Amino acid sequence: MKSFLFNVTRMCGRYSVNRKNLPKEHRFTAKLEGLVFEKNFDARPSQQLPVILPHQEKAVMATWASPEKETDGKPTLPFNVRQENLLFIPRFRALLPRHRCIIPIDGFFEWKELEEEEAEQALEPEAPLGLDLFGNPIRSEAEKKRAKKAKPVKQKYRFTLKDEEPFGLAGLWRESVHHDTGELNRYFSIITTAANSAVQPYHDRMPVILTPHAEDIWLDDKLREKQWMEVLQPYDHRQMVVRAIDEYESVLGNYVAPALNSK
Repeated sequence: MKSFLFNVTRMCGRYSVNRKNLPKEHRFTAKLEGLVFEKNFDARPSQQLPVILPHQEKAVMATWASPEKETDGKPTLPFNVRQENLLFIPRFRALLPRHRCIIPIDGFFEWKELEEEEAEQALEPEAPLGLDLFGNPIRSEAEKKRAKKAKPVKQKYRFTLKDEEPFGLAGLWRESVHHDTGELNRYFSIITTAANSAVQPYHDRMPVILTPHAEDIWLDDKLREKQWMEVLQPYDHRQMVVRAIDEYESVLGNYVAPALNSK
C-alpha cells in the first residue's frame, strides 16, 4: 500500500496504544489477544492500528483515515469526523448502521502554544555578547535572525483517564478495494465532540471517549441512530488527567515532565 501524508492540525491527531498497559481482566485484553501490532507512542493518520468492530471476536488492523477523495476533493473518510456532522453528511450517515467501531488507546495528545515568557525560556537563547550603553544585552546577528524566524513554541500534553487504564474512542470504519492491486483495505476515523473543561484550555474539540456501558451501546447493531448518538458526549472531566510532557521522550513512551517549559 502506498503511503500518504496528512497535515494534522485538528483534534484528534495523535494517540498512544500499548498492549502491555492492558490488565489481564480488562475488557480489551481478549479482543487484542493474538493481534500482531507494535506498541505505538505516536500513533498518527496513515498508520495501521487496532480497531474493535461489532460482531467480531477479535480486533482487526485498519488504517487511520482513507487517502481516497470524493468528487468535491474532500477525503472519503478523514482522520476525524465531527459528531455534529454524522447525521448531515450522507457518506458518514450511511456508515452508522453497520460501520461503527471502537479504537482502543491509553492516551491522546494535544499541543498548546506557550506564552511569550515561557517560550523565551524554552528557546534557550545564546549568551549575550555583552551589554550596550543602555544596559541591554547585545545579541549576535545569528541570534537575532534565529529569534526573528523562530516558530511559536508549543508544549505537548498527554490526556489519560485517572486510573490510567486503556479506554475506547468512538469511530467509524469502511472497506474499499484498491483499484490497482485488488487488495481489500480497512480504514477508520475518530469521532470528535465539543471539549470538556479538562481539554478546553488546550483545544475546543476532543475525541469521544466511551464508558464501558457506552461501548456496548455503540457496538449494538440492534439499536437505532438516536441511541448511538446519545453516547457521543464529552467525557466526564473529573475522570481525566492532563500532564505536560517532554516532546522527545514521549515518542519513546517516557511520559516525563519537560525540563524547561512545564506548565
